[in-house]
Amino acid sequence: MEDAPLSTSFGHVIKSRRRLLDLTQQELASQVGYSVITIRKVEADERRPSRQLAERLATCLDIDPHQQPAFMVLARADPEDSAVEALPAWGRPPAPPTNLASPLTRLIGREVETAELRNTLLHNGVRLVTLVGPPGIGKSRLSVQVAAELRHRFPDGVFFLCLAPIADPVLVASSIATVCGVKDVAGQQRGDALVEYLRERKVLLLLDDFEHLLSAAPLVTELLTACPQLTVLATSREALHLRGEQLFHVPPLALADPDRDLTAEAVARSAAVQLFVERAQAVVPAFALDDSNAVDIAGICARLDGLPLAIELVAARVRLLAPAAILPRLTHRLALLTDGPRDLPTRQQALRSTIDWSYNLLDRGEQTLFARLAVFAGGCSLAAAEEITDVDGDLPVSVLDGLAALADKNLLRQEERTDGERYSVFLETIREYALERLLARDEEQVIRARHAAYYLRLAVTASRHLGGEGQQAWLGRLDAEHNNLRAVLEWHVARGAVDDALRLAAALWKFWHIHSRQTEGRRAVDLVLAMPGAADGAVRAQVLYGAGWIALDQCDHESAQAYFDESLAAYRALNDRRGVAEALHGVGAMKHSAGHDAEATALFRESLALYRELDDPEGIAWSLDHLGQAATNRNDHAGAEALFEESLAIFRGLRHAWGSAILIDHVGLAALARSDYVRAGQYFTEALQRFEELNNDWGIATSYGHLGYLALALDDLAAAHRHFTTGLALSRQEHYRDGIVRSLAGLGGVAVVTGDLARAARVFGAVDLLAQTADILVDSVERVRFQRDLAVVRAGFDDEAVARAWQQGRELTIQQVTDWVLSTMV
Repeated sequence: MEDAPLSTSFGHVIKSRRRLLDLTQQELASQVGYSVITIRKVEADERRPSRQLAERLATCLDIDPHQQPAFMVLARADPEDSAVEALPAWGRPPAPPTNLASPLTRLIGREVETAELRNTLLHNGVRLVTLVGPPGIGKSRLSVQVAAELRHRFPDGVFFLCLAPIADPVLVASSIATVCGVKDVAGQQRGDALVEYLRERKVLLLLDDFEHLLSAAPLVTELLTACPQLTVLATSREALHLRGEQLFHVPPLALADPDRDLTAEAVARSAAVQLFVERAQAVVPAFALDDSNAVDIAGICARLDGLPLAIELVAARVRLLAPAAILPRLTHRLALLTDGPRDLPTRQQALRSTIDWSYNLLDRGEQTLFARLAVFAGGCSLAAAEEITDVDGDLPVSVLDGLAALADKNLLRQEERTDGERYSVFLETIREYALERLLARDEEQVIRARHAAYYLRLAVTASRHLGGEGQQAWLGRLDAEHNNLRAVLEWHVARGAVDDALRLAAALWKFWHIHSRQTEGRRAVDLVLAMPGAADGAVRAQVLYGAGWIALDQCDHESAQAYFDESLAAYRALNDRRGVAEALHGVGAMKHSAGHDAEATALFRESLALYRELDDPEGIAWSLDHLGQAATNRNDHAGAEALFEESLAIFRGLRHAWGSAILIDHVGLAALARSDYVRAGQYFTEALQRFEELNNDWGIATSYGHLGYLALALDDLAAAHRHFTTGLALSRQEHYRDGIVRSLAGLGGVAVVTGDLARAARVFGAVDLLAQTADILVDSVERVRFQRDLAVVRAGFDDEAVARAWQQGRELTIQQVTDWVLSTMV
């Protein structure tokens, strides 16, 4: 701000000072205790402030005490009064002293954290903030940025002290005094001289890397108590545990989604990618982010967990390796994370050294627990940690205390999962380091065996509860543990343990099916079914049956048919009546989808009879559901509804969430077929709610599709369009081919009703081809509506534009047609 004479209006002075201190009108209003409207009027010279308000403004705007009398005169003077021109010049205060170094690179992706920290330090009355986080997360860089931005709010100085080189806690006080410029005074302790210096000064003190000197932490409390205007900003891998301390957890940088953000433009929005590119350009100026390397760079940043230090170290490797070559090497992250800048401390020149720094501060028990926790993929509950890491009682620390200590040191983070439990989680880079420690201890095989046994028991127990009241709770537990379950399955496959692998897959297929994890489930069953060696025939048959439903979910009817047929043959050979009853559902479902209703009905009746003999209510309910679907295909909607209602009553009695959701939707379809629109709407809405509770995207998308067809029947085109586009977007996102076709057909129907036959023809051309290749749209309600609308479109083929649009639709890919529909249909 240029020096201005006091004849400048008071409002202009207030606005200039506020902007100099980087305050908004709202922030200033909050500090002085007046409304933001009052501040606006004062700045616009529409209101003359009271003495009380002027005094508060002088304090909050850091007006030099020697200039405050002139400030008060200006506040009360008439802007037109020439007498104020005799007042002294109004100058910008001198820059506060500081030893902060100017960063050589810009801070990337920390806008939110910077704003939150500034707000905490300025407006919440907090005088001690500790930035905590794991090694390499960027605590020091963030703290320096915030301290630099707040420099003018601390007129007596902003001082930085790196504590890393200090080994003796006794030296902390004298080190702080040195950076603050406090001289030795004869006959006075250095600490006392420091207190005397800071007592009346408004200073921000930045203490970096405090974790290894926690015994010196009480000094901070002493300084804050004796010096009322002092503020301390600290960084540490664990809390200082002082009164008045406020923790600020520094998160990893925001990541792109390598599975969905496929273009350079989309990936570039990620802060982690921005950092990678900028650091890569520092070593290879010509390096550029483009569509050919965007996914690889996003994948690199994801595998590095968004850790800034790790990203910076890996980015330097583009001098020798392209991103596509770097990515597969990150299976062993720590091998690449070397060669940091020489002007950094040695412990930050490689991430291994950075983590070493934290590991060496652990006691023996904490180091043992840290290493053993490496077997957990994606975290662990307290119960799992206790059973796996201390089963022999040889851990020199209680697991609960050890987890707390590691979390305090930010080597672990805590999070609450979908099952309501708190989990302890490694960042993956730190987990790899922990695994190296486990290998060095020669304990990997025994700890992995315990881990595998624990999660196999968990999966088997859960599978026994997926048919009753506890279904949702157990699905939540499996969801929370799916990373560990996946790791165990892969471990069994890698070591050729075919029986254990099959048992685990048999226990998990319903979870994959219900929780919309078909891609993962298909990969898993294909892996275990391809394993050589002897296997339990009944368990293999069960996996085959599950594989059939997962393949059917993916509209792979050929594979589903093969899996179901093989499963039924295996169960019949074993004379396993329950298995035969179950497999009949799969084989019958394939007959049903192919339009062979009589054969499907016979198979479902055979299954129902077996389940009744076995007195298995869940099996009975599913058989009744399948019989109802076969009745729907025969246009016996009243009979279908009765069967669905009977099945739903059983599922409700069992408190079977998945079965209830499916049957509620099926009852709604039967009601829609009978033009009972009120009842159909009630059931579809309830089904949607149930699927949302189950977190089942397939069911959610299906419910929106059925709500769309109901809206079409009611001629509510706005609601129909809304429901179909919602279902289409979700189905495309999750690659549900049947949901995509259902929604496209519905949107084509909307276009038919509005008379836009060219648009409808283009959509139906694509739908017709997709439906033929995937053998979908088997639901009679959808099929009847589609065939009726299709007839209208084909009748319009004498119009050249309509015929041409049909052919254009048949030439579009799924991606192209959904892009076009979602972007153009309003």
